Formats: sequence, C-alpha cells, structure tokens
Amino acid sequence: MNIEGDDPWRRPHVSQAAENVWSGENKGSISDTVIDNSPSLLSHDPFGPTTLNEPSLSAEVKETIRVNYNERNINNTDSSTMEQSVWGQATTSFNNINSSALDKLNSAGNDAASENGSKSELLDSWIESVRKTFVPLSSNIVVVEKIPEREGILFKHTNYLVKHLISLPNTTPSPDRTVIRRYSDFSWLQEVLLQRYPFRMIPELPPKKIGTQNSDPVFLARRRKGLTRFINLVMKHPVLRIDDLVLTFLTVPTDLSSWRKQANYDTSEEFTDQKIDKAFLGMWHKDLSVQWNKADENIDGLLESWIKISVLVERYEKRMKHVSEERRILGTIMEEFSANSNALYPLDLNSINDINNHINIVSKHLHKLADISENEQEEVEEELSVKFKTFIDFILALKGVFERYKMMAGNNIPQLQRRVEINLDKLRAIEGKADTKGAEYERIKGVIQRDKRTITDQLNRSWLIRKCILEEFVIFQETQFVITSIFQEWAKMHTKYVNEHTECWERLYSNMEDMPFARNI
Repeated sequence: MNIEGDDPWRRPHVSQAAENVWSGENKGSISDTVIDNSPSLLSHDPFGPTTLNEPSLSAEVKETIRVNYNERNINNTDSSTMEQSVWGQATTSFNNINSSALDKLNSAGNDAASENGSKSELLDSWIESVRKTFVPLSSNIVVVEKIPEREGILFKHTNYLVKHLISLPNTTPSPDRTVIRRYSDFSWLQEVLLQRYPFRMIPELPPKKIGTQNSDPVFLARRRKGLTRFINLVMKHPVLRIDDLVLTFLTVPTDLSSWRKQANYDTSEEFTDQKIDKAFLGMWHKDLSVQWNKADENIDGLLESWIKISVLVERYEKRMKHVSEERRILGTIMEEFSANSNALYPLDLNSINDINNHINIVSKHLHKLADISENEQEEVEEELSVKFKTFIDFILALKGVFERYKMMAGNNIPQLQRRVEINLDKLRAIEGKADTKGAEYERIKGVIQRDKRTITDQLNRSWLIRKCILEEFVIFQETQFVITSIFQEWAKMHTKYVNEHTECWERLYSNMEDMPFARNI
C-alpha cells in the first residue's frame, strides 16, 4: 500500500496550492470551459438548419453558461505556475525520515485489510454504503419564490421567500417554515460551504446580475430557478444538508446579514482534528486514481456536449412554440375569411354558410392545438428544462472539486523531508564532536521533531482529502440516473401531447366528412 507523499491521482503537473487560493493571477470562469470566438447569438435564425458545428450553437452554449451560472473565478487553473505535486514527490528514503508515523499508518491499513477481508470486498462495501446516502432523483424539499415588492432606497434588491417542506433536524423554524432571504444570503452560504468543504460538490449559483438586467423579469425568473436548484442540491447532499449553517440559513427568521454580524460561527475546514480511518487505508488501491484522472480529462467535453443537447432541445421546443403561435394566428385569419366569404357567394348562401361553419370548426381546432402546444411548452420550461440544467449543476459541482483539488490539496512534504535529512546529517556531525554538543544540538533535534509532526499531519490531511473526494466521486455516480429520468420524462411528455394532438386531428377529420363537397341538387 502506498502511503508516501506521492500524488494518488498521478497528476504529474499538478502542484502545490497558492497561499491564498481565492486570489492570484490564474483565474478563469465557468464560461471558459466553452470559450468560442463565435458570432453573437442574436444572429441565429431559430428556423434555420442546425448542426453541432455551426457557430451559433457554440455561441449559445457559452450564452447558456453566462446567463445561468455565476462566473466564480476558481474553475481554470494554470498548472504551469505551480511548484510541485499536490501530494509531494515520491521518495525512496521517506520511511527512514518518519518511519514511526508511516509504519503505524501502513500497519494499521494492512491489519484492517487482513482482519476484515480483501481490499476489493472492503471497497465494494464502503462504496455501497456511500451511494445509499445520496438520491439525486429525490423530490425537492425547498421552495424559493420571488417577493414582488423590492426593497432599498437607492439600490433596489429582490427578496425571496424560502420555505422548507419537511422538518429539519435540531431546528426551531417559524410556524410556516419560511424565511426571507436575499441573493447575497445565498452567496454567503455558498462561500462558507466552500470554506468548510472545499473538496465537496458545492453547487454553483446563478449570476447576481448581467449588465442592466437586474430588474428584467425574464432574468429574475431565471435567477429564481437557479437559486431553487442551488439550495435543493445542497439539501440532497449527505454532508451539506446537516451542516449547521445550512440549517440556520433555512430556519433563522431574522435578517441573515444582521445575524452574521452578531453570531460567532465556525468556517474551519472539515478535516480539522480528524484522523484517517484505518479501514480506508486498508481498502485503497490505485485504480481509483486512474478513474478519477480519466473523469478529470473528459469532464469539459461532457459538459459542453450536455449543454449542446440542452440548447438543441430548447431550440426544438421554441420552434414548436412558434408553430403554436402561427396556428393560433391561422385560426383567427380563417375566422376573418369565413366572415367575409358570404359577400362573394350570395347565390349559394346555404352551402357557403355550411362551409363557413366547418371553417369555424377548423379555426377552433387550430386554437385547441395552440392551447395544447402552450401547455406542453409550459411543462417543458417548468419541469424538463429544470432537469437539464440540474444535470449541468452536477457536472459543474464535480468540476469545481477537480479544480479546488488542484489548487488547495498541496503539501510541502518533499521540502520537509529534505530539511529533515539535512538536519539529521548535522546531528550526526555534531555527535562526532563531543565538545560541540549543547544548545545547538537540542535546537536541531527540536526542528526535526517539529518537521516530522508536520509531515505526519500533512500526510494525514492528504489521506483525508483522498477519502473525501472519493466519497464525492462515488455519489456523483448516482447522477447517471438523472440522465435516464430526463429522457424518460421527455418521451412521456411528448407521448402525452402527441396523443392529444392526434385526438384533436381525428375529431376534426370526423367533423369535416360532412362538409359540402358539391352543390346539393
């Protein structure tokens, strides 16, 4: 079993985090994932031909990210500026330097594996237990509604009514289980979750505003949906949903900004004072790191492909909406036609009146089809489109774990190792000179002991991170069934409305059979 300071994910060019992971020169944005120097979306003809390579589709992919997700500057890391592997470089003499701590970890892991069965059996059991904690298809338990009245004297802001639908543990909510929150409160919650759980799948927020669109109703509706997805994904996560600050966000009825100024709350990393489980040491094998690296290499392509799928589905639905609108217009024009046709056929009023009656039936049929299409479009927007974007949320959350891992999982074990080696050589040199022993000898000995403790602590943290991101990767596997749910619902929805359209056309055909075809003699 490898417990040295090497990178468990075998990323040779990924290295130590910057001192301040939220600052620096290597910032990108979520939209950088799908950067494309394409013409403006405004030039796209919604009725034109569609291919995966057309510039307007690439522009629309970028636009989808821009208008639905906050551009957090942690999703693009230039590894060329980093100094060393996140787990430190593998060394041949590491065990000699800190043999006591490493031997204990190695022995603990091997003993756990031998006592409880093979590594494979232990890992399978552990993975199964982790999977059961996450059900991405479970129902949403938080509702977010925009309050119509905006607050503020100079700068108006929107408030949201946030209501949880079930009882939450260790909380005393208001009788109606509602609180009033601003966008900045959601942003604060995301920030503290990132500080506490940097290696967990923290969902992205929608943008606060885009240019002057802060009062645009379409933008505000999109942002409300994004906030709803954010808080519900937090509440589905097995660790985040029981966090005390998440529960505070959902239950404390007072203004949250005032509460934050008065309250003392802990934002320290979740690994503080934790020790790695012996069982995890025993079950680990390097194939897991290979899977992680392949996922990291392919996540950008998967993200862009899914956004293209989402964009094309939305395009299709928009085309159907245009067809619906034109059918309604056609029905109205047919009514106008029947109202004017009598003047042109005054000699055959009986037959023309009969024809006009049937034309009015066609008009009503077209209006009925338009109503059915509008109901379909509304259901797509309120349910299906949300699910497409929810899967984007899952991918972005995992991508965020990848990027924060590259930035924040660093250690300086190799440097510490080298310093211990040098100080051990100094001690041996001093031991050969009895007259030089004394304060200097004790000082160097103390430095060596401190460095060994630091190495042990950093090694322990590295294993805790390894365990944490494996947990996240395991629960992410459950999101594959979201894909199944989306396309099953899409097919079911279209089947429902196609049947309604078919029944409507069949009724029309039945009514048209007795429409005058010739003059009755």
